[in-house]
Amino acid sequence: MKSLFSNAVSRQPSAMYPHQRSYQQPNRRLEAPVPKAIAISSTQVESAQVESSMLIRGAIALLTLGAALGLALPAIANPVTPVATITTAAAPEIDTSITREYEPATVYLPDPVTQELVPQSVLVDAEEPVAGAVDQILQNYEGQDIGITGYDVVVDATANEAEVSFDIEHPRGAAAFQSLSSANQYSLFEAIRETLLTEPMYDVEEVIFTANGTAFDI
Repeated sequence: MKSLFSNAVSRQPSAMYPHQRSYQQPNRRLEAPVPKAIAISSTQVESAQVESSMLIRGAIALLTLGAALGLALPAIANPVTPVATITTAAAPEIDTSITREYEPATVYLPDPVTQELVPQSVLVDAEEPVAGAVDQILQNYEGQDIGITGYDVVVDATANEAEVSFDIEHPRGAAAFQSLSSANQYSLFEAIRETLLTEPMYDVEEVIFTANGTAFDI
């Protein structure tokens, strides 16, 4: 019985289940395939690191620039509009010697060679021709200096008189003119008389000389 049972048991698989086969798992090492995503992920990591480095550098540059412009930025953000200051320019002084009207006139001046009085054509102030003529003669005078510091000309149109008043710094006052040489007296006083008395435009019939308020005659 034992032998038959043994044989029966030993043959049981093939006899009872002729269509089944025994499976023996093959003895091999299973390795998980490396997904391609890992390789792609590594490349993306490197690219991200490069981009991160560039961003950090850019941020540092912006911070540096911001620190340098830190003082200027408030002024740009809050611009102050300057208030226009209106300055009134002072009126320029008018040179009356240019704006005044002039007219031609004749004065008698000594000839430098013959010392004779000769008529000269000049321009004088149209409003004060007598004073202008006397000024021309005094400006031309090159004789002895006795301290004349100024003069004034007053015309009396009613009496047809012209008074020439001198200011002099001299101890003798008006008498100092007496010390002038005859040539100097002639080139000064006679030139004034000849000019004012002979030219109709001045309308003068008499000339009076004074010095420091004192009349004198030469």
